Amino acid sequence: MRVSTQLLAWSLTLPVICSVSAQQAVSFHGSVVDSTDAVIPGATIQILDASDKIVAETHSDSAGHFVFRSLPSGRYDLSVPAYNTFAALRTHLRLDATVDAFKITLAAESITQDVQVVAEEPLSVDPAANTDTVKVTGEQLRKAPIFDQDPIATMSAFLDDASGSSGGVTIIVDGVQVKNLNVSASAIQEIHINNDPYSLEYQRPGRGRIEVLTKPGSAQFHGELNFTFRDAVFNAKNHFAVVKPPESRRIYEGHLSGPVGHGRKTNFILSMSRQEQDTAAIVNAIGPHGVINENVSTPNRRLTASGGITHDFSENSRLNIRYATRLNTNQNFGVGGLVLPEAGYNRANREDDLYLTHRWIVTPNLVNQFQMMIEKDEDNNVSTTMAPSVVVSGAFTGGGAQSDQHLTENTFHLNDVVAWSHGRHYITGAIQLPQVSRRAVDDHTNRLGTLQYASLSTLASNKPYVYTVQRGLGRTVYWMNEFGAYIQDQVRLTPKLQLTAGLRYDRQSFLGDNNNFAPRFSVAYAPGNGRTILRTGSGVFYDFTGGDFPATVRLHDGVNLRQVQVQNPNFPLPSGPVLDALPTNIAQFAPHVRSPYSFQYSAGVERRVGKKGRFSAEYRGLTQIKSFRSVDINAPVLPPNAQIGMDFPRPDSSYGRIQSVESSGRAMLNSLDLGFRGEIGQYFSGQAQYVFARLMNNSGGISMYPQDQYHPNLEWGRGDMDRRHKFDMIGRLLPDRWYSLGVAATLYSGLPYTEITGNDDFHTGLGNARPSGVARNTLQAAATISFDVLYSHDFRIGRHSKDNEKFLSAGLSAFNVFNYSNYQKYVGTLTSSAFGQPTSALPGRQLQLSLGYRF
Repeated sequence: MRVSTQLLAWSLTLPVICSVSAQQAVSFHGSVVDSTDAVIPGATIQILDASDKIVAETHSDSAGHFVFRSLPSGRYDLSVPAYNTFAALRTHLRLDATVDAFKITLAAESITQDVQVVAEEPLSVDPAANTDTVKVTGEQLRKAPIFDQDPIATMSAFLDDASGSSGGVTIIVDGVQVKNLNVSASAIQEIHINNDPYSLEYQRPGRGRIEVLTKPGSAQFHGELNFTFRDAVFNAKNHFAVVKPPESRRIYEGHLSGPVGHGRKTNFILSMSRQEQDTAAIVNAIGPHGVINENVSTPNRRLTASGGITHDFSENSRLNIRYATRLNTNQNFGVGGLVLPEAGYNRANREDDLYLTHRWIVTPNLVNQFQMMIEKDEDNNVSTTMAPSVVVSGAFTGGGAQSDQHLTENTFHLNDVVAWSHGRHYITGAIQLPQVSRRAVDDHTNRLGTLQYASLSTLASNKPYVYTVQRGLGRTVYWMNEFGAYIQDQVRLTPKLQLTAGLRYDRQSFLGDNNNFAPRFSVAYAPGNGRTILRTGSGVFYDFTGGDFPATVRLHDGVNLRQVQVQNPNFPLPSGPVLDALPTNIAQFAPHVRSPYSFQYSAGVERRVGKKGRFSAEYRGLTQIKSFRSVDINAPVLPPNAQIGMDFPRPDSSYGRIQSVESSGRAMLNSLDLGFRGEIGQYFSGQAQYVFARLMNNSGGISMYPQDQYHPNLEWGRGDMDRRHKFDMIGRLLPDRWYSLGVAATLYSGLPYTEITGNDDFHTGLGNARPSGVARNTLQAAATISFDVLYSHDFRIGRHSKDNEKFLSAGLSAFNVFNYSNYQKYVGTLTSSAFGQPTSALPGRQLQLSLGYRF
């Protein structure tokens, strides 16, 4: 091991800076790397006094950086215990006002090891060291069963749906929010969930976002190439498939990194993933002549490629530029369950991203990091059948999909962060433009009309309860802009007590409010010998509309796109001038709409279990105020005992439905979270999470309507994602043995769903009426149970040094090993013969073969 005074200046995240306080307290920072200068995250760094007592302890972050703040000046020992495959290190250290940054280089552990009994490492009060963080490294992902080489889908199981946003899962790649993961699986260095849940850096809470850190370039050539294969011949039949469909999946992915030129100031990394999936959807519907059950081919092709180059202009200045592209095509998309083959559509989308990151160490205690991304997206949907749509509640959806649409988006992202360390304080602040986006939409959906029927009997008698059709240009161009800023201070009040507090501001165009200030704080205290940490915190988190919903308001203004709705239509259906004379539906934001916000609060305890295990127990509450929902403010006012099939006038006869997007809903979550991370003896290494929760709300999202438009608060009930019990686990059984297994488990209680009559009882054309006295989401789906395993082995090729090892690897994964039937999409329509029954199921047992080469 060697300790140098050269600053490691090529991480993609902020370093933590040293400073000297007026009371002779000394702070210093550094980096932990291996012999190839590759960063080592998660290493423990300790400061020991003359009696070998631990004075301070911290861990290297995802970029290999560490920091110690406000230590008394004097002589110490710096110790790094053995970590993964790296040997322990110990060296003398003198702290004074002139102490420099450290670069700690860990050597590979020798084959011959000495067994030592050492004191247990204390837990850290750092806000990013919370034990209930779900954290996996690239090496752990490689040894875990990952379905379709999709780590985002695998890790999303550890998220909390109540903490998400209207736009879905928030994915952060190297500090920048993105729509999709745009690097290959092998190029991932780490994935974090719930890392510092009250961080001011992000708009969403910790359990509402996935943070991905990609591998940096390296001073030596390293690479990996993997091939994954699945075929239906090795799989169990889907529960609803009469005949097992022919399916096959082939995934090619890998990455390559190394130096550029003969110097050590420039390096590169390339990654690629190609997926060829010839899959099938299972249609399980009820038609006029009985059950419809068939397999429908749904092939998918996806290519993801990225390349980046990093250059160190000096020890204080580093620039990284990366380009990524993602192309995806799907055929017969949307088919399956109650949706017949002719109601599918083909879609193609492409995303191109250009990233620029510059980190500048202005002074030893002041750092600036500038990030910019330019993004271009294009999505195109084309229906497979040109015909009117026919929807029979609880039976089938047929005819044409009428989903023809073309969307383009050109977006600019910016994030500029300043970090300053002074004495006991570590202050960060930033100005963020999450998106400045110009979007164009060409909407040609529902041009041939949609007929909706309450049941098969009304279909037989040709009596739909509503007919809708759209006419008009259907094109709009608009800007979607977001702005954010924050300031945060981490204060180490004592070595065992740390306070983090700050204020964040967020704003989105289309929403008129400007007072979206979000204060947050958290406290961590380590009583006794450091085996236990007590944490508490609370904060405000704002939400935005998400997705492309503002386009709905721009299009459905009554001029650009006219959507005509006819209640209880007669045949022949209206067309031409007759249709143009009918009142149009419109969509609008309510006059006082604002950004919804959530108030989250929590208190928990973390405890070391053994030497390498950590257990956490936390109560977490979340109250969402001003939730989005839609209300038809022009709904008919019904007299008592209104009969089905009758027509009732709307208050404003010049319009049909007036969709008013309001921020008037609310939600409440109460949750007990139990977590474990680490090792259990020699039997298990990984992490597990159990959540006991209850989610109540009166809104299912921005596009949800209540059944009674004049009493929307009567929708209060179980939330759509209210799971009472949720258990997830990922790790390895019998680790570090030739017969060890990668394992993943999912055990969920069922989600609720709503019982509806199938009729248009409120004469709005929505068809979402429930029986009298029945609340929303009173029915219960079955549980979801899955257990996945991976057996893999690495074969060393030839004799090489530790820095230049080569391996061939082979693995066999089994997903849903016990072939449990996990049912999905239950029918809640009383008029359907399938009432209370599922219409689809997740795949049964599937086997996946993987081969790899890395050097």
